[in-house]
Amino acid sequence: MKLRAIFLLFNVLMILLLFFVLIVSSFIPNRSEIVAVGNVWIILLVLSVGILDFYFIQNWRLLSLLEAENWPGLLAWLENRLHVKRRLNRVYSSLLISTALSVSKLDAIKKLEVEIRQKRPKLRRSLGVALGIPILLEQDREAIARYYGPLADDPKTKQRDWAIWCRAATLGRGKIDQLMRLLGSRDISLRLLSWEILKQRSRYLSDAELDVLAKSRVELKNLLNESRGDKMLRKSRENYLISLVLSSQVDRVKSDLLAS
Repeated sequence: MKLRAIFLLFNVLMILLLFFVLIVSSFIPNRSEIVAVGNVWIILLVLSVGILDFYFIQNWRLLSLLEAENWPGLLAWLENRLHVKRRLNRVYSSLLISTALSVSKLDAIKKLEVEIRQKRPKLRRSLGVALGIPILLEQDREAIARYYGPLADDPKTKQRDWAIWCRAATLGRGKIDQLMRLLGSRDISLRLLSWEILKQRSRYLSDAELDVLAKSRVELKNLLNESRGDKMLRKSRENYLISLVLSSQVDRVKSDLLAS
């Protein structure tokens, strides 16, 4: 097991280093200041080893499940931590969302969303966009607008632009102004998805908005014809879970744009 080998190797190296410092210190006669500095380093080394060992032991089961890529087991472990042991925090919650999506257990995310909404509502600002993915996948337009609306209106929402897009995508002619702003997003996935919706609603756009849409089309096409475009798409999917979930839709828009 790699995890166990790393743990043992780390401790062996730290013990050897500690012995080395002790041996070197013993050969320094009458140099109290140097010895004092050496003692400080010894104390810091022991404390560092203790803290890191405590972290390893405390999270041994989690790290083992991750190493084995045992996603069902990891999901069960996370649900126990979050719902039974009441350790409702951002790290475990975020990991549960990713794990549940990987094994298609959307009910686990819905259950977590209810728990967070009732017991730690402030967490919705950082995790709300990802927690709404099951609702997004069910394609109930009213439910999507109802869920993402408050997140889109809250300036403290993390990944707020995605919440704005989710709501705007369901409202027909509504929120066109917000979709126009998303054409200037740093996230190329958001730009592509917003461009597609605006193209579908082009009959509702003003002449000025149509000009912006046409310029955006040229910019996006130029980006996607370069390697930089693929790098931006990869970065988007690495940074935003919702972008990864919608990647097939983004790829379709990309293909249509390049073929046009």
